[in-house]
Amino acid sequence: MKQYTIRQTIMISTIQAKSLEKLKQYDVNISHFIRIAIKEKIQRDWKNIKEEKERIKLPF
Repeated sequence: MKQYTIRQTIMISTIQAKSLEKLKQYDVNISHFIRIAIKEKIQRDWKNIKEEKERIKLPF
């Protein structure tokens, strides 16, 4: 299975950068860590995101 990636540039705070650097010192794959975190966040919040989008729709 081929996996295609798209580059997405994000801005993080200095504290977040230091936290990621600390994880790197513990041999954590930062890219994989971020992908998993994003996936978990979307799964957790998807219902609320979808409800918000549907609530915004106008009835006419």
